[in-house]
Amino acid sequence: MIDIKTKVTNRKYWTDEEKEKLIILYPTTLGEDLAKIFNCPVHSIYNQAERLKLKKDKAFIAEIARQRTLDPNHGSRKYQFKKGHVPQNKGKQQIEFMSLDCIERTKATRFKKGHIPYNHHPIGSERIDKDGYIMVKVGEPSKWKLKHRYIWEQMYGKIPKGCNIQFKDGNRLNVSIENLYIINRKVQIHQNSIVRYPSELRTAIKRINKINKLIKQ
Repeated sequence: MIDIKTKVTNRKYWTDEEKEKLIILYPTTLGEDLAKIFNCPVHSIYNQAERLKLKKDKAFIAEIARQRTLDPNHGSRKYQFKKGHVPQNKGKQQIEFMSLDCIERTKATRFKKGHIPYNHHPIGSERIDKDGYIMVKVGEPSKWKLKHRYIWEQMYGKIPKGCNIQFKDGNRLNVSIENLYIINRKVQIHQNSIVRYPSELRTAIKRINKINKLIKQ
């Protein structure tokens, strides 16, 4: 028989002030810690959070997961392959470590000849790389080239060694042939360096760089 008196006594009654505090703390605080703060069972924290439609911060969840996996006693560590581990089936034929019945069952889930993955990009596909340049796929299985260089080569042939293709208007996404020009890298470095500025400005730039370096240190 359930002790109704005990059940009512253990119930957590939330004040408006506690609810406001929970709203602030819940996204970035563990349930166990919240239970100590509000002096109640962990399940009371989760029940109230559900009523208030509260969610944990995604970055907080990721960081907690990362910290837990670093724990030497973490459960998943005993299943990890140790450095230098050699698989038992290395160098063996499938028939040497699987029964004929198992081999037959694997046929249903094998990739068929000519299978194309769902994330396959056909030739001609484009994407933006981390530096903001357009990349174009020019071959299989995964051969990509910078589009502005590809366009230049289609028009003028292979780019000479030591040369770069630049944008007249400075816009890396404007890859029309009219906006492109070829430049020797040494000339490019010279143009991009501070030597093209007046001596007074060069001195100021050097001092600013030195200050920035000290700030970083």
